[in-house]
Amino acid sequence: METNIRSANQPTHVEQHGTIDNAALPTAIDKAFASGEAVQMRSSLDNLPTFQAVRIYWRISLICMMGAFCAALDGYQVSIASSIVSNKGFIQIMSNGGTVLNATYVAVWGGMLSTGQLIGVGFLQFATDALGRKIAMHITWLTLCVSVALESAASNWLYWLFAKLIGGAGLGMMQATYPLYIAEHSPTQIRGFLTTSYMFWYVAAQIFAPLALRQLAISSPYDFKIPIYTQWGMLGVLLVINVFLPESPWWLVQRGKIDEAEKVLAMTRKGVSGYDVKEELAIIVATIEHERILTASETQNQLFQIFKGVNLWRLFIAFWPKAMQQLAGQSVTNNYATYFFQLAGNAAPFTVTIILAVCQLAGVLSSSLISDRFGRRWLTIGLFGAGTLAILGIGILGSFDYQSPKLGSVLSLTMIFRQVFFACVSNFGVIGGAGIAYSYVAEIPTQRLRARTAAVALMGSFCLGLTFNYTVPLMLNVWSVRTGYFFGATGAISCIIGYFVLPEIACRTPAEIDEMFENRIAPRKFRKHVTQVQTFLEEKENMERLPQDKA
Repeated sequence: METNIRSANQPTHVEQHGTIDNAALPTAIDKAFASGEAVQMRSSLDNLPTFQAVRIYWRISLICMMGAFCAALDGYQVSIASSIVSNKGFIQIMSNGGTVLNATYVAVWGGMLSTGQLIGVGFLQFATDALGRKIAMHITWLTLCVSVALESAASNWLYWLFAKLIGGAGLGMMQATYPLYIAEHSPTQIRGFLTTSYMFWYVAAQIFAPLALRQLAISSPYDFKIPIYTQWGMLGVLLVINVFLPESPWWLVQRGKIDEAEKVLAMTRKGVSGYDVKEELAIIVATIEHERILTASETQNQLFQIFKGVNLWRLFIAFWPKAMQQLAGQSVTNNYATYFFQLAGNAAPFTVTIILAVCQLAGVLSSSLISDRFGRRWLTIGLFGAGTLAILGIGILGSFDYQSPKLGSVLSLTMIFRQVFFACVSNFGVIGGAGIAYSYVAEIPTQRLRARTAAVALMGSFCLGLTFNYTVPLMLNVWSVRTGYFFGATGAISCIIGYFVLPEIACRTPAEIDEMFENRIAPRKFRKHVTQVQTFLEEKENMERLPQDKA
């Protein structure tokens, strides 16, 4: 079904029903759709330049940044899991007094983390959809509290295994909730910047875990509990943020709580020049009502609907950038960076981990700042492509016995430096692309199925993560640095597929994205396609300018 849009010289539903009671607004909009009246589903403020939008929408930008900051706990926990395996005290406790960790233990811990993520996302999607984004945040916080308590008390590898399962569940819940929440609050032209900021804080926090463990390796080499205890402070901050954040106006409208949605919009957009709360609220209602009309004949459960027709196509697109993240070798140079460089013969794996974290930060910061202005599609393919070439370069270096005394110390050192350089490029590309991947997860699904689609897309990526978190330590144990060949091949295949399936969604409203999918527009043509939603707004603005020009 196409969006009902007539000439812009007709009054819009906002002009006709701008003073109507909120409870009657959905019915009035339904009648407008049924009679073929023009319905506005894009705001004039959506055309503001990116940096101007950040300035005038400073209040909602701050709220979204607070939500994104919660990813710091996510990144810190993941970094602890990957860095602590080299701590002498941790090795001694988890190996019953030994000096080397069993590679199977390391693999199972990583696999259990991804298993927990899978379980957490699978269960939380029902609460996110039925009870709201804020309730889902509180459930996430409680789960993370349990995981940190278990980590604090862990005294053998089995306890640590269970802690990783619960911790993974909490982290999966967080990844399924906060980017979605941020995307629903964000203004159209800075949605990429704000959604990607989740990954920025995730990466920023990853610097602190290896720093803390590095300092402990010098001062107290057998103490590994202090970094774990510091997570309690972060959980306290997370609770305060969760209490302060307002509910998503899109979820409120979806649940018929239109008065509450209006209050949220009025509070978060307070002081924005030219912002009409009633008009913006009507645009949200119109978008959701249009989706409801399109799916009125659907009788199946929402979980089944996402696997049918255009919804299945949208699910695959939402999933694919996260799959590219895994297939381009994130597990090698990020999740198991410390373990990888130990096996590669690097004498300072903690230092290299910090260097890589800085490269990750640079990558995700770059993608955050330019994804709205230059678009998501080519940036995603380019960043993951760079990461793929870098991991392939690591594999090629692994073909040489650079630790052999025959090469000489200078040449061996040069080879190790090149290895670190390629690892830096890999982290810059893969983590930079991972930030944009959250935009696809949050923006591609239709609003009605957004929570379910995002959850299933993430579950798919966690399945890949589960596979690689278990197999990569074993690969490194057998192939060592030559593991790069494997991920060079899988990464190249993922980028080729990405070229054909990833659409450009920067600065597009949910209604425009819905329209292009319903009209079966090829993903490669999204960027230049002119939607009916866009055409109506342009005609409306031209009609409004005519009296001024005549005067």
